[in-house]
Amino acid sequence: MIVEIIFIIVIVLILLINLLLRSVAKTCKGLKNTSKLSGMEIARILSSKLSNEEPHIIKKSGRFLDHYNRDRNVIKLSPEVFDGEDMYAATMAINVALETDKERKNVSLGRKMNSFLVMASYIMIIIGAIAKNDLIIHLGMILFVLTFIIEFVLLASLFKTEEDLNNLYELIKKEKLVKPIEDYKDNYLLVALSRLATLPYNFINYFR
Repeated sequence: MIVEIIFIIVIVLILLINLLLRSVAKTCKGLKNTSKLSGMEIARILSSKLSNEEPHIIKKSGRFLDHYNRDRNVIKLSPEVFDGEDMYAATMAINVALETDKERKNVSLGRKMNSFLVMASYIMIIIGAIAKNDLIIHLGMILFVLTFIIEFVLLASLFKTEEDLNNLYELIKKEKLVKPIEDYKDNYLLVALSRLATLPYNFINYFR
């Protein structure tokens, strides 16, 4: 019973996070990035500064599925981020480009592993339901809850110290990626929300 309650709480939290994400995203789309750089240009400039090998950047259909595929060294951006010149496009492009950083390799690999754990939890719940085996269902639920916790840990690992975050701000300012920089700082919540909200279906990225 406790497992079911915790599982339901996590599901409700993710639904609420998705609603909040849409609200924050709408606000960010109303803020113009006066640097006049598109999301694609921002991702290209930032990834060239962070990675050993500059990734390919392509436009891919789908909303909130912007991601970096480390195996193929490809950044995939949705049309609204790829072509966008607003604060939403800038924030999401920076978020994805950060995963190309050689110093943040473990975060990228961790997200990939976590995505497949989510898929594994679904499979366990479905198999358990078909077999009418409560133990397998509960194990699937526990695994899903663990992936939610892991995502928080990975998010915190992006910036281990305040100095890391300040270094990012300085790099953004130096390369003139976002103007005014204060708008990016104020809407950094979008990064956290996008990662948590897409957890249930992020594994789709590795089959696209």
